Amino acid sequence: MKEMIKKDDLIKAGFPPYTAVGIIRQAKAYMVQQGYEFYAGRRVSVVPVQAVKAVLGDVNFSYGKD
Repeated sequence: MKEMIKKDDLIKAGFPPYTAVGIIRQAKAYMVQQGYEFYAGRRVSVVPVQAVKAVLGDVNFSYGKD
């Protein structure tokens, strides 16, 4: 299983593109709140799976292996 998720992974999992961008944005804000200032950067486009799960709840991503 992947440890990092990007927008394209969320789209493959079935989320609409605009929703996927919003989830990444919320996950980045969560990481900054946890003390990881690196995620405050505009060019950061991947987030840890645990951050996405913190935003969405305990979900299982079944988008295939990369």
